[in-house]
Amino acid sequence: MRYLNKLIPVLGLVALVASCQKDDVNKGTPNNESTILKLPQGDQELFGIFFDPVPADVNVNVLEVRRDVKSEADLNKTAVVKIQQDEQLLADYNDANGTDLETFTAYTLDPSTPFDGTNWTVTFNPGEFVKYIKISFNTSLLDFTTGHAIGFKVSDAGGMTLSSTKSQALIQLGVKNQYDGLYHSNGVFHHPVNGDRVIDEDKYLATVGPSSVKCNLGDLGGNGYQMILTVNADNTVTIDPAGATPNIDQHWGPNYYDPATKSFHLFYSYNTAAPRKVEETITMK
Repeated sequence: MRYLNKLIPVLGLVALVASCQKDDVNKGTPNNESTILKLPQGDQELFGIFFDPVPADVNVNVLEVRRDVKSEADLNKTAVVKIQQDEQLLADYNDANGTDLETFTAYTLDPSTPFDGTNWTVTFNPGEFVKYIKISFNTSLLDFTTGHAIGFKVSDAGGMTLSSTKSQALIQLGVKNQYDGLYHSNGVFHHPVNGDRVIDEDKYLATVGPSSVKCNLGDLGGNGYQMILTVNADNTVTIDPAGATPNIDQHWGPNYYDPATKSFHLFYSYNTAAPRKVEETITMK
């Protein structure tokens, strides 16, 4: 599965979410092509929004809808867009990834984006280039064991050109697991040509599953190299590649989680032709 997390505002709570890649064109600024409508969260196969494990009523900007205009005149036009809930998108994701995410329905609609039972209506007023579909619910209704998501797709682009890569988005809603948080990593990156270098940096480990978190690989976060750490029942850790990481070999040494110190002890490599080996201990701050 592909995940990527960042922070977005919610009214009354800050949620951990996923997003990444470069937009089709500049955000909300004039371009020389056509006005493009897109769902930026569609960058990711699954875009996660995760909440603190404390019951709370939240109002969430669950879906971003954006128009990149070709001129100031277009920005000052009113545009009406239709967004449809897409059950097939969720079904296809479950089939491809062996998951059992269920459609989340226990929310209250926001009147700013009316829903007629089939489509949300999103209205861009003059000068607006980004709008949100908003929902409200209590986080106690999110079930870790089941997993919830909502699929969206653009059903009417309102006369704009629909992005070929960001016309749909699958949004997961969940609760942060016990491993989610800010950590510090100490270790060594062994490069086969350039030699060793010290790893000494903070890392945020973000929830991507009931016992899985995602973080930067070694000191290569700035290059898009990431990994998913899954804590097994015996506290051993399975490491999977994410982001730009091509593969991971974890046979070099024991990989495990120490609950007493809340630390991950890892020894792994990537790049099978010329392994770059990483030894690091990642400890919660």
